[in-house]
Amino acid sequence: MGRFVTVRAHDAGFSFVEVMVAVLLLAICAVPMMEAIRNGLSVSSAGADKARELRCLKNTMEAVLAEPYQTLWLAASQDNAASYVLPEDASCAGVNRRLAISLCEQTGSTTVFLSSGSAQNRRESAMLYIALSADKGYSFTTMVAR
Repeated sequence: MGRFVTVRAHDAGFSFVEVMVAVLLLAICAVPMMEAIRNGLSVSSAGADKARELRCLKNTMEAVLAEPYQTLWLAASQDNAASYVLPEDASCAGVNRRLAISLCEQTGSTTVFLSSGSAQNRRESAMLYIALSADKGYSFTTMVAR
């Protein structure tokens, strides 16, 4: 029974196989961690871009709504604001903005879009439907009454 309990002095330490298994386990754990770190860094830069786009659209919508009603009415009645020049803003560098101003009328719970000819007869009841959007997803829409 005593011969099974004895330990030889030269058996102390790790074998090559044990070291390789430990390195393999560490590598298996490190690969997902590196991927998570890389994704975290890319998400933070994407978040900054989305915040800049949101700030740009908010500032642009405020500038458009600050215009006189008659200016917006003329832009909508001519060509749905295709000729309307969006205000320049330093926060909008690299943001592709699209503005559409249409004439509409609210009948009950539905919005009816008007042509420029039919809207001239209903200048007091017609409203401006202003839609501002960016290519990366944000959009603002509002209706303005006289």
